[in-house]
Amino acid sequence: MSDMIRVSLVFPRRLWEEVKRLVPSGERSRLIAEATERELRRRHRRESVTRLRALQQELRQKYGEMPSSVDDIRRMREKRDAEIAGLC
Repeated sequence: MSDMIRVSLVFPRRLWEEVKRLVPSGERSRLIAEATERELRRRHRRESVTRLRALQQELRQKYGEMPSSVDDIRRMREKRDAEIAGLC
């Protein structure tokens, strides 16, 4: 038993004429299946981003904004650089 299913799709006439003109008849189903897979991946990514943004907002409301650690990291690097320079 094949893992394929036959379906009927409705296309705008102009689009289908372009597909028939550019895509050989044995490759049209594969083209449509690949385009559908790409679109599904795009929609899954968009859904993931939406869920991530909702989680970020929830965490921000629950914990607030975290303070910037830029100055702390800079100080740690300066301390490390000074320690390394003292070893030479």
